[in-house]
Amino acid sequence: MDALINVLLIIFFGVLMLSIIVFVHEAGHFATARLFGVRVQEFMIGLPGPSIGFTLKGTRFGVSPFLLGGYAKVAGMEGGKENPNLARALAYISEMGTVELAQVQEDEKQLGFPLEEALDILDIWGSIRRTRVRGGAYRYEIGELGSPSLGRPRTLLNPQAALDEERKHTYRALPWFKRVIVLIGGVVFNLVFAILVFTAVLMVLGTQVPTTTFESVVEGAPAAEAGLVAGDRILEVEGAEVASWDDFVAMVRTHEAGETIKVTVERDEVQLVYGVTLAAAEDGHPMMGVTTQAVRQPISLWDALGTSFGFIGMVAQFIVMLFNPATFNEVIGQSSSVVGISVEAKNAALSGFLPFIVLAAALSISIGLMNLLPIPPLDGGKIVVETIERITKRTIPVRVINGISIVGVGLFIMLFLFATQQDIQRYFLGG
Repeated sequence: MDALINVLLIIFFGVLMLSIIVFVHEAGHFATARLFGVRVQEFMIGLPGPSIGFTLKGTRFGVSPFLLGGYAKVAGMEGGKENPNLARALAYISEMGTVELAQVQEDEKQLGFPLEEALDILDIWGSIRRTRVRGGAYRYEIGELGSPSLGRPRTLLNPQAALDEERKHTYRALPWFKRVIVLIGGVVFNLVFAILVFTAVLMVLGTQVPTTTFESVVEGAPAAEAGLVAGDRILEVEGAEVASWDDFVAMVRTHEAGETIKVTVERDEVQLVYGVTLAAAEDGHPMMGVTTQAVRQPISLWDALGTSFGFIGMVAQFIVMLFNPATFNEVIGQSSSVVGISVEAKNAALSGFLPFIVLAAALSISIGLMNLLPIPPLDGGKIVVETIERITKRTIPVRVINGISIVGVGLFIMLFLFATQQDIQRYFLGG
């Protein structure tokens, strides 16, 4: 029973953690798209499917039962050259108002162009609405287009002008730099979220500063053998004054393991001198076997921001190591899959709100920056595609982009499976 509860907690907090990060990321795409007047039909937590939610200012916000991601359905992101039959399809659906898929497929034969394909793109643009009906088929309904009623038939005097007006509200109509802003918006929101969390937590809790007082003395270590105890404050090493813990560590490391050094400490306002014979640590450095007593100190806003940006730099450096064959295995060995993230999310949540939200911020940085990798279908890959098209002034065929995306997805699936096996070994099999 305990094992079942543990698994359920892992699943719950893992889903909650990933939902927070996905929400932040997709909010970035949503906000930047809306900033430029682009329609966003749906803002969903979970994969496409049945959902519950509400509609506000033309966007349906909701949650689907498949909580393994999320998406913002931005109008006009279908890629490739613009379909040449959109104006004809818009005129057709305007005249019909509402039409079932079977009728569309029948009329397509008479009209002589791929009507269903064009209608599906108009659905992506938000100009019409495609909904599933009984039997798994679809129904198409014309959007408002100036009329107060969805699905009401009307005649377009100038279908091309109507289409041009619709295009203004799509991602496709944006210039290159605005498209890049929309694509990078999710990553920016991930990083801003992390900076806000880290900065707030640092300012509330302050920072831990090591002192020259011993927090503990390891039993059987050289310091304990010499008679030093927890609570002693280090004053001198070999007659040289110790100003900070870093000074103390540096002074000890100027000596060799096996060497006996003179250490002066203060205990109960009395100065005492001890001879400590240094031992060798696992890394070969000389050591005494003591730990520092740290104290919390307030931290300024600027220092907190600087530390937060420092975290981002550390993660970025770690990701860059993926592209170095010498460090690739090291990076992969320290990576986690959804399994590892879920276990750590559960552990953090049971420790309290702050550990949970700090972990969410750390993962937000990692997932956000990973999205900048120049591999479709990641945001970084889409930016590369947009940039190439901008430079060459040619549209890359959808089949080419899809082919590259399949390779990219295959690579990530392999990494996911490796990381999952690694996490199972690490967390459940005692590896």
